[in-house]
Amino acid sequence: VSTQSTGGHGCSVTMRERLLRMRLSSLYLLLLGFIKQGSSHIEGNGTYSGIPKPTTNIYLAVLTDITSIHYSTGGYENLAAARLAIRDINADTSFLPEYYFDMVFKDDGCEEEAGLKAINDAYNGEKKISALIGISCSVVCDLAGYLCADDQWNIPVVSHSCSSDNLSDTGTFPTFARLSLSVYKYVDSIIDLCNEFQWHKVGLMVNNIEWYVKTANKMKTTMSTNSRYKIDVYLEKFYFDNEDEKSGAADNEDSDTYRLMVEQLNRLKKKVRVIIIVGYARDILFVLKTANKLGMNNGHFAFITQEFIQAELDKSDSQLVESINGVIDLEPFQNKSDVNYISFSTSVKEIVEEQGYKKTDKDVVNLVAAQMYDAVWLYAKALDLALEQGISMEDGEALVKIMSKLEWTGKSGEIVIDEFGDRMGNVQIMNIQDGDFQHVGTWWMSRRKQLDLARDSQNKTQIIWPGNPESEPVACGRQYELCQSESDAIAKITLMALVCMAFLFGLLVRLYLYNRTNK
Repeated sequence: VSTQSTGGHGCSVTMRERLLRMRLSSLYLLLLGFIKQGSSHIEGNGTYSGIPKPTTNIYLAVLTDITSIHYSTGGYENLAAARLAIRDINADTSFLPEYYFDMVFKDDGCEEEAGLKAINDAYNGEKKISALIGISCSVVCDLAGYLCADDQWNIPVVSHSCSSDNLSDTGTFPTFARLSLSVYKYVDSIIDLCNEFQWHKVGLMVNNIEWYVKTANKMKTTMSTNSRYKIDVYLEKFYFDNEDEKSGAADNEDSDTYRLMVEQLNRLKKKVRVIIIVGYARDILFVLKTANKLGMNNGHFAFITQEFIQAELDKSDSQLVESINGVIDLEPFQNKSDVNYISFSTSVKEIVEEQGYKKTDKDVVNLVAAQMYDAVWLYAKALDLALEQGISMEDGEALVKIMSKLEWTGKSGEIVIDEFGDRMGNVQIMNIQDGDFQHVGTWWMSRRKQLDLARDSQNKTQIIWPGNPESEPVACGRQYELCQSESDAIAKITLMALVCMAFLFGLLVRLYLYNRTNK
């Protein structure tokens, strides 16, 4: 049975124990739900909500994180985007005219305990909840997906942000869908990126959280066995959790967490020059800042991350900017300079201002806000189609299955949901330059599975690498120092010995001739 670490130095519990605790929690929540059913699960006119009536209210529980260190400000944009989607749905008199959408907001804190409380409070509140929308982090999506499954509450969960590969398991999470890409969905773009630069060996650093490790191992297998470009992968599991973040362990060179990270990076330095980091934004930042302290931003290394762009980064922190400069970040594709996206951003920012939410200093809203907007619409479109087909709006599993039949262009780009409830999306290649994320290429999943990198007139990519070298890092090192086999080393020593012997022989010959001439 696999285990999940609760942190860098905490205890571990089995998944079976965790699911048992979750099931007990769900039974408790269900009991509360049944007690409240007479009041909160019946519409005000006394008619059961499964029967369409004019102006029937649809309440969505919108969950996002507005309290954690790295996502809180962006969380307010997500919340505003959900409000905007609901306004737009209600404003369209030709779309679900007999229904009026409203929302109940709960802060999930991007944390298990806070997330469970948010789910509980939403489901057992005064309003009957038809769906859970949003949810910032996979640990909370895991709980929501379990509690909302067809054998529990049977209501849809449509996430805007969760990326755990576990959530693709329709047997465990039959009522779950998402507008974000799962971590594993990036593996093909990583393979093509490695192929582009001939990186045949990489390091893969992953936070030692069960689902992250499971996904990383799956990525490693795919990368090393695929038919397009085989890559040797060296896996390192590191420890970093909420307590480490709160205690400042990442910046404390005397902490066990920091020392372990130094050991792991030093091990990888002896094997690879390309490092992929899989984890939350805080984890990625910890690895990059430690690597910078070890002098790895010297033009010899490349770092690849996933959706690091969601993090809230202080560009006035020169050490932070130095640590992240040159990083390649992968995220779902969306042209943020598009007129429609700029208009969407303006509308979201107006709601942020109107509601008195905390503001960001970015010109346009983050992509996750667009995914939140589309998550609301994904549920609404599925509900519309279900009612047309005579499917009960109470059947969460059926609603999620309908989502796989929907395709449209939303605020976050092309939207195609597969049979696992996962988004099939294009990937944009971002490069951090002077603390800003610059679009330098696109990997097309939905069209032709092809990597397109922006190039200049001399056919050079527009990527700036850590340390700003003239060319991209080399998998074997610029002196080929990481790819010498034992036979290569023996051959080099033999060659050097032969050169020395030839030199000595030549010197002896010259001495012999000199002595003969002077006799």
